[in-house]
Amino acid sequence: MSDQNEEQLSPEEQQLSPSIQAQLRQGRKAARDLEAATLLNAKREKMDAVVAAGVPNHPAREVVFENYDGPMDAENIKAYAEKYGIVAVQAENQGPTAEEIAAQRQILNAGGGAPAASGDVDLAIAMRNAKSKSELMGIIGEVVGQPGFKNRDGLVGVWPEPI
Repeated sequence: MSDQNEEQLSPEEQQLSPSIQAQLRQGRKAARDLEAATLLNAKREKMDAVVAAGVPNHPAREVVFENYDGPMDAENIKAYAEKYGIVAVQAENQGPTAEEIAAQRQILNAGGGAPAASGDVDLAIAMRNAKSKSELMGIIGEVVGQPGFKNRDGLVGVWPEPI
């Protein structure tokens, strides 16, 4: 129904006092507002589930999921997204692979940051030559347990807390 039709009172309602008629109109407006808020909340919950499932921010994501009425579990949401060509990016591995470690060692050797006879590593050169976050984290991981490496709390051999 349109707003104008809902604002019109039936002949029986028009017989009521003006204050009751005003309350009827207010009640109908409150019902419309509640319905709109409920729809908006359902849409937000759906998009939160889509984001939590790992569907990337794709230009078509909102359009694709606007009319989605399937289960709100990650597997079904991902399958629905893939059906429309929206493919989730796999999470980055937790640690460096053997190939990345070998590349890090090459970086250390090429940059002059290879361990010296005393076992010291020129971290500034090695970190400057790192080409990815995983390489950098691998270099830091190699020195975390070394004497002299202290986190900001002064603890030796303990990974610093993320900022």
